[in-house]
Amino acid sequence: MGSESSRSFSAAVATQIAAFPTARLVQRVVDGNVTIAHFHGILTTLFHQTYSGPYTFAKAAVNCSWQHEVAKEYLLSHAEEERTHWRWVLDDLSATGYQGADPRSQLPHYTCEAFISFQGRVAEQMPVARLAIASVLEGIGSAFGGSYGRQLLQRLNLRPNQASFFLSHGETDKVHAQELTDVIAGCELTAEEWGWMVHAANVAGRFYRGMYDHEAFA
Repeated sequence: MGSESSRSFSAAVATQIAAFPTARLVQRVVDGNVTIAHFHGILTTLFHQTYSGPYTFAKAAVNCSWQHEVAKEYLLSHAEEERTHWRWVLDDLSATGYQGADPRSQLPHYTCEAFISFQGRVAEQMPVARLAIASVLEGIGSAFGGSYGRQLLQRLNLRPNQASFFLSHGETDKVHAQELTDVIAGCELTAEEWGWMVHAANVAGRFYRGMYDHEAFA
């Protein structure tokens, strides 16, 4: 059962990673139709996800059973590792001449609200499945962060320090993706927990892709 469930989970993660390039903003980057306004739009959309994400890792760690000790410890350590990444968003906005409102003073875009709300629900109801959400995001970053980050630099004539959020994640996410694979492999999950892992991966992938696919990027 475990092996079959593990394969179903891996397939769900792979499907969501593979679907990411269909987002409208990604297509704009590939086609060369991206502007600095689009760049600012995705940074301000992602800000609240980046800010709240570490705290949902921590919440999941608190709620995770000691039966899944390896997951509990990883969730807590990853919360600390991700804790200040929101500052990269603000740094990139400042470095590229953003003149809009401080994202900290704004409410999340509805696509971001859906994503962060789902993270909170998972952290409370099935905390081990917070690893599934991370697996999708780290997988997307590992697969596409570096290449799309470099294309952004070229299309928008940016320096690396002006796109630190995407370029940095493109590198760190490769390590995190493997870490998550190892942590999940070290958990003995029930059928219900595996069901949540698949569900969390599929929902997270759709919601995360939605942040790159909303009306500002049409």
